[in-house]
Amino acid sequence: MITVQIDDSAIQQLQQRLAGFAPRLVVEVHKALKPLIYQSLRNAVPRYFAGSGVKGDSNGTLLSSRSGNLLNSVLQSIDARSDGQTLSISIGSSLPYAAIHEYGGYAGRRGPFKKKEGRRPYLRPRPYLRPAINDLQQELPALLEQAIQQVQASQ
Repeated sequence: MITVQIDDSAIQQLQQRLAGFAPRLVVEVHKALKPLIYQSLRNAVPRYFAGSGVKGDSNGTLLSSRSGNLLNSVLQSIDARSDGQTLSISIGSSLPYAAIHEYGGYAGRRGPFKKKEGRRPYLRPRPYLRPAINDLQQELPALLEQAIQQVQASQ
C-alpha cells in the first residue's frame, strides 16, 4: 500500500480553525468535510493520468490508462474517517504495480529469462498520489470553510 501524508502545518491550521467550536459542532464539521474531501480527491487524481493509450503524454510524466484498473483502485480506496476529534484521510492502491508507477523502479518478473539478453525495464516515476494529496492540501482550508458554512446553515 502506498501512503502519503498531508503536511503537519496544514493539519495544525485546520485544528486551530476548529479550536473555537463546541465539540458537537466539530463532529458536524467533520461529517460535512468528509464528502467534500472525497469529491476533491475524485477530481484531483484523474488529472495525473494521461488518458487511454499505450504511452503517456509527450514527455512521459503522466500515466497512460490501458484498463483503468489503477485509477479505479485509487478512487475506490479513498476513505475519510472521523472520531469526532480527529479526521484521517487515506488514499492508495493495493495493486502490485501501483508503487512502481508512483516511485519508479524495475517492472516485470525477476529472471531467469527465456531470452539470453532478457532484462526488466526501468520505469521512471510518474507520481499520481502525491500530487493529488498536494492538491487536496491546498484546497483543505477552502473545503473546511465550506463545511463550516454548511453546518452553520443547518443550525
